[in-house]
Amino acid sequence: MSNMNSSLCYTLLENNTSFIIILDQNQSIYWLNQAFCDYLGLEREQLTGQSQEQLKEPCLQDILNGNRRVQLFAGILDKWIELQDVMVIKEPLADGSEGQELRVCYYNDISSLVETEKQLLQLENTLSHKMSHDPVTGMLSHHSMFQTLSSEVSRSRRYNNPLSLILMNINYHTDASQEQQEQMRLMISQLLKDQMRWADIVGHLDGYDFVLLLPETVYVSAEVLVRKLNKSLQSIASDKIGISYGISQWQKGDDVRLFITRAVDNMSSEAVR
Repeated sequence: MSNMNSSLCYTLLENNTSFIIILDQNQSIYWLNQAFCDYLGLEREQLTGQSQEQLKEPCLQDILNGNRRVQLFAGILDKWIELQDVMVIKEPLADGSEGQELRVCYYNDISSLVETEKQLLQLENTLSHKMSHDPVTGMLSHHSMFQTLSSEVSRSRRYNNPLSLILMNINYHTDASQEQQEQMRLMISQLLKDQMRWADIVGHLDGYDFVLLLPETVYVSAEVLVRKLNKSLQSIASDKIGISYGISQWQKGDDVRLFITRAVDNMSSEAVR
């Protein structure tokens, strides 16, 4: 381009379908094509010669900073552009000599691409949540719960913090429909969530099997919680449910298997008396 006629050069840039902005050696706006001005909704005279410090629009500051992807408008418009190419040229002077170094930056509208990426991310998050959470209760599923359990056991091993586990099996004696049984599971899960601290973790394993993970909690405190939960659970359907509990406190040397096994071995309805 440095060998081309100056007016022809700018004509080509003006008619280019990309959004083109030329920056001088001080990173100020030297020139931009009309397509870019129209897209920004600004006149060329408002922008030419402006430095980053003089520009008020954050998006234009991002362009001068060299950000590859720039959000021009947020909200309903939500327009994005992306830097596609950069060409370094010498400013053509009237006498035919080369002046200062200029950076010609080519941007394209990627608003549709960004919107698609957002939708794909939302879909990915939705699928991830469905895979990691029980669809009825919204609690952590079997796999996710044991991942969390492994993490908490590692934390207790590292810092020697107390950690207790409650396994809970509810024997729901009923010939109710699937919808009614799901409603019961939902009621039970909501009751459990309401009774737990924010730091506690509740997971749904299968059917009416639940696991309660209690960080910073000793065995005796877990027993107190079991009695509290038992009283509340019995109140919602005392003639239809039988409840068994197994409590375990993490001990030095325990891995996840030993921690859970001890709770299973302690599984008994006697724990609520």
